[in-house]
Amino acid sequence: MSLNRPNNSEVYDTAEQFHILVDSVEEYAIYMLDASGNIVTWNTGAQKIKGYTAEEIVGKNFACFYTADDVAAGKPQRNLREAARRGYIRDQGLRVRKDGSTFEAEVVLTALIDEKRNVRGYSKVTRDITDQVRSREFEAEKIAAQKASKAKDDFLAALSHELRTPLTPALAAATYLGDNAEKLPPEFVQDVQIIKRNVQLQARLIDDLLDLTRVTRGKLHLDLEGCDAHTVIRDAIETASSAIAAKKLKLSTELNAKQHYILADCIRLQQVFWNLINNAVKCTSLGGQIAIRTFTDERNCFHFEIADNGIGIEPERLASLFMPFEQADPSVSRRPSPRHDRSGESRPELWRHF
Repeated sequence: MSLNRPNNSEVYDTAEQFHILVDSVEEYAIYMLDASGNIVTWNTGAQKIKGYTAEEIVGKNFACFYTADDVAAGKPQRNLREAARRGYIRDQGLRVRKDGSTFEAEVVLTALIDEKRNVRGYSKVTRDITDQVRSREFEAEKIAAQKASKAKDDFLAALSHELRTPLTPALAAATYLGDNAEKLPPEFVQDVQIIKRNVQLQARLIDDLLDLTRVTRGKLHLDLEGCDAHTVIRDAIETASSAIAAKKLKLSTELNAKQHYILADCIRLQQVFWNLINNAVKCTSLGGQIAIRTFTDERNCFHFEIADNGIGIEPERLASLFMPFEQADPSVSRRPSPRHDRSGESRPELWRHF
């Protein structure tokens, strides 16, 4: 039996085809080094990834692809020695392009050893993995952000519960005293009303915190029932009355909506109105004006509007104003102007009502 051995022409053709194949690869930089690390061959992928043409780079040492810190640390020559000792090495790190920019590279450096165990040179395959690394980093950042958000929500929920617990007996006591005002000395009646109002205000703020955590978890529940929107608005104004009085604001109301009985969660709707009123109070200068009005349109839909002559809202901030914890520039140095105001705290309830 005899084996058919390829002739020199067939060997040459095969080698040429392999050379063409390697040269046509664009996703990988594939090139050869001599025993000292000088570049001997250069393919299309190498030119695409690193930016050098074959004429520019062949004959130069491959250390030019490493960062200055890696060169100073002797990493290029250390990699050659390690590849010669082990046969090949895999490496990942920053590499430098012709224009000086860097990219994240995955590298396989293989020693070419002859029959006498002498290193004749090296083959080097480099892949640009910048996008993959960024994707992994983005995913890691996303997971970290989700964990941080959950930790924040858990903290707010726990904090809200701890803050609300001592308010319950305080509100019960203030309510009892208010219901039995005739038994109190006259000079204490107004004080009891102030205490009750401020305890209710504090409870309202805590409810807002709890609602925010429920919204982010998709667990906000609405108890829909028929309610008088005008009564809800008046209750919200009453809750904010001390803040309005403290800034000596002039409040006008025109509750002219003919149809003001609506299907809503009355408690949360009052939160919405109170947030809007409170936001107007905060952003209006001492002695300013706030106007509240309601009306019914041609479709018989209920409308609520609040306007003030405060500092206004920059147009570029309108897109983000409904986001939680977002607000316009609180500085009062800008020229006051009439505006319709909104609060990011109100958006979740608004979206569920209308």
